Amino acid sequence: MSAILVKEIKSYFKSLFGWIFLAVFTFFEGSYFVANNIQYGSPYIRDSLGPMIIVLVFILPLLTMRIIAEEKRQKTDQFLITAPVSLVSVILGKFFALCTIMLMATGISAVGVGIMSIYGKIPVLETVFTLLAFFLFGCECIAIGMFLSSITEHQFLAAIFTYTVYIFTLIVPGFCQYIFGADKAVSKIMKFTDIYAPFDGLVSGVIKLSDILYMISVIAIFLILSYKVFAKNSVQLSAAGKNRFFWTNFAPFLIIAAIIGANFGFSYIPGKYVEFDITKNGWFTITDETKSVLDSLNEDVTLNVISGKDDCDETVAHYLNSYDSYSNHVKVAYKPSSQFPGFASNYTDSALAPSSLIITMGDKYRVIDYNDMFQYTYDYNYSMNITGFDVEGQITAAISSMINGDNEVKVYCLSGHSELELPTYITDALKKIGYTFQDFTLYTGDIPEDCDILVINGPQSDLDMAEVETIQNYINNGGKVFMTTALEETNCENYDKLTEYLGVELTDGTVCEDDYRFMLSADMPTYILNIPYSTSPYNIDDRKMNFLAYARGLKYDETNLPADVIINDIFLSSDDAYAKSVSATTESISKEEGDEEGPFKLGLYIKKLNQETGEYGEVVVIGSGAFLMTDADNMVSHGNSDLFIDAAKKLVDNSLVVTIPAKELNYDYITVSSSMVFLYLAIYCVVAPLALIIAGVVILIIRRRK
Repeated sequence: MSAILVKEIKSYFKSLFGWIFLAVFTFFEGSYFVANNIQYGSPYIRDSLGPMIIVLVFILPLLTMRIIAEEKRQKTDQFLITAPVSLVSVILGKFFALCTIMLMATGISAVGVGIMSIYGKIPVLETVFTLLAFFLFGCECIAIGMFLSSITEHQFLAAIFTYTVYIFTLIVPGFCQYIFGADKAVSKIMKFTDIYAPFDGLVSGVIKLSDILYMISVIAIFLILSYKVFAKNSVQLSAAGKNRFFWTNFAPFLIIAAIIGANFGFSYIPGKYVEFDITKNGWFTITDETKSVLDSLNEDVTLNVISGKDDCDETVAHYLNSYDSYSNHVKVAYKPSSQFPGFASNYTDSALAPSSLIITMGDKYRVIDYNDMFQYTYDYNYSMNITGFDVEGQITAAISSMINGDNEVKVYCLSGHSELELPTYITDALKKIGYTFQDFTLYTGDIPEDCDILVINGPQSDLDMAEVETIQNYINNGGKVFMTTALEETNCENYDKLTEYLGVELTDGTVCEDDYRFMLSADMPTYILNIPYSTSPYNIDDRKMNFLAYARGLKYDETNLPADVIINDIFLSSDDAYAKSVSATTESISKEEGDEEGPFKLGLYIKKLNQETGEYGEVVVIGSGAFLMTDADNMVSHGNSDLFIDAAKKLVDNSLVVTIPAKELNYDYITVSSSMVFLYLAIYCVVAPLALIIAGVVILIIRRRK
């Protein structure tokens, strides 16, 4: 076999075929690599190798078309049949020769990986499996091309046949799924002809052993068929020939049947045993918080999927397998609408998108629409892009809420005074566990009776006294309030009296920090970094801080509090803090004589007792009106929103429900200067291809002169 291997490799590089193949490959791969990885900055080599699949489809037949057809045309196949080497060795030798060229092409891509590693971090495991998948896909195409080359003497026909098969496998399986649906028999049969799907699976970040088995099986089947066609003229009538006749005519089909059976049987193995998350950030792996929730299960939970198993969204399916594999109490059931038309209507009146979930536990249930499990953005072309996964967050919150038996929590957000809106990602995080949000005004009446939490978020114009009294009555009757103070410049005197009702006064000026440990920047003392006080009832991740911009100080006399008021500190400034009037015209915000000196309270949790009913109203006051603004929250990796969510859960005794933030699809970009981009573009698209072609021409000239 080694002699055949060396002979074939030499034949490709003594002619121009091998050199032109590598030159064309380098040109296109380099173009995609420079555009997607160097210029755009993606650390994932799949972004350049994905488009190269189509390029391979067009250039690989130029190699495979002559591998056997040329032997038959020149009648040299008879020498190989009668040579003192087995036909298996002949087929494998030719195949491995072409695989060696494919390996060279993959090596060119690997050079790009090395370049990327100079400028940034790359996901190692994902890169390795992407290169492996690319190489195996090329080997699949080579095996198919070899078989089609073996059935004709004409290279041109072999190339046409190969292109036809490639295009068929690219178009027809997806077309059948679109027309008939993934759960139909014809779609399932055609799915086995889709040689592209396993590549997409292997580069997605989740390794399926079934994908690797499929690619190896395709290679094996077409090599066996090539052997069958190539060996048909070698049948002898002797006793030894009868034995060869069996191996030539029957054994190949038995082996192919066994391979197909193995793939078919492998498809029934639960995904939890054959799928592995190799993503750098563990995008498809459930977190420790989820495992803790699943460990507390005493009842069985069924994750009902509104789709068939074959047409379920892959990302959703990956997570379902993770839940199923971790806990014996979790089961996954697929309920396609075609087979269970009335299933979803038993739980919701809304039309659910395919791959939506209905999670049941005894008599309890939660409905999760597919579109709520992903975060989206829209570009300037109004194209929708997925920027984050919230599959785990939605499922875990649903299970956790059913375990803890929570009821719907209604949150009313005061409006009518230019209040700041709550960011969508905050409301989405709480909607996962049954919270609903609704804006309302006090112009038309009282606070709704079903209000569980009242949110007043940084009003920029003042409330009238009737509105303030309505809120005071709500608190006195056991209401729950989360409020942020108005900025100093808004002059909301009536709104400020709401805190006075609770025994707390606000500083006239804005709090400035003079302790570097609490300052975001030395020249911006009004930008304060803080963490909850040690006795605070609210918690955030210990790696995060809170950001309070243009905060008002909260003052109360600890030794002379009203008998019906209990106060716990959430945020405290340093002793070096001071308060002064700050506006757009303020020339200096440095500490000056006469400024009110700290320390100040910047956040409080207040309980006010109704002595007649014995019921406590609860209020969380944050001294910064900008506390829940997206920009402020982003400064501390969502530390502010974490505290708000924790407060919203504890105000209604819903703290046991676990909320997991969506997993953002972000990564460390590769940064390369524009001059280097042009340099790599020149090397990949001009210098390297020309060098390969020139090398081939030189070798061809030298060979002919000999």
